[in-house]
Formats: sequence, C-alpha cells, structure tokens
Amino acid sequence: MINIFDGNFISKIDMEKTAQNGKAVCELYQPLVEKRLKQAKGTPFNSASFVMFSGNQKGCNSSDLKLIERLSWIDEQTGNYVRYVLKIQKKDKTIGEFLKLKCLYGLTDKEIAEKLNIAERTIRKYKSRAYYHLAVFANQVEFIYEKTYHFSLD
Repeated sequence: MINIFDGNFISKIDMEKTAQNGKAVCELYQPLVEKRLKQAKGTPFNSASFVMFSGNQKGCNSSDLKLIERLSWIDEQTGNYVRYVLKIQKKDKTIGEFLKLKCLYGLTDKEIAEKLNIAERTIRKYKSRAYYHLAVFANQVEFIYEKTYHFSLD
C-alpha cells in the first residue's frame, strides 16, 4: 500500500493485461532470437560444437541447446531474454518448455503440444501464466489502482 496525498493507493496486478503484455514481449523478441540463432549457427565457436551428446532434452537436439546457451551469455537485451527463459525453465518445466519452443523457436501451440507430448488444451492452460512471467521480466506488469478517500464533516 502506498500513501500519496492523503489517499491510499492499493495496487493489484491485472493478470489478463499483464499476460497480453507478455505475449507482446514474446512476439517482439522471437524474430531477434531466431536471427541470432541463424548467425550463431554460421560461426564456429569451439571444436566441441560438432560432438553430439546423447543426453539431449526433449524438443531439440544438443547442438541447438549449445547455441541457446551461447546466446544466453551475450551481454545485451536479447541475451538477457534468453537467460530469463532458461531460468523459468529451471523453475517450472512445462512453462519453461512452452516459452522456449514458442518464444525462441516460434512454434505454434499445436506443434508445441506434439513436441511435449501433451494435449493442446494443457498448453492453453499454461500459456497465460507463461506470458505473465515474460511480462514480469520485461517490466510490463499492469496494475489496478484503487484510491480511497476518507471524508470527515464537522
């Protein structure tokens, strides 16, 4: 609660608008990340990049994972975005995988459901929460402010 000008502002988060802002962030960054991935695939970054490991994660091969990890260490906004998506993936597997496939690779909901072997309805269930996390990353949280006044008549 914030006390400004003798009125109390009580802020609440507007989840729906915040999720819409997160979706906009995803749509903004996805082409940039895709462009960076294409650039990174064209440049060799070490001799171990040609080795394929068997312990790859669901959804992409290990060379793609190495490229994503490489992008996450770039010290700029796109790198921060990739790092945040990977951070979410460690906290919540389903939401993180959705964000990785949607916001880094640009897959549709149907393609994501097939890759993760879950129902498309489940994807829709987690989508708003995933976009909410992106909005928090980008400082695009929408607040609802309620102002209360107290009057006293003498």
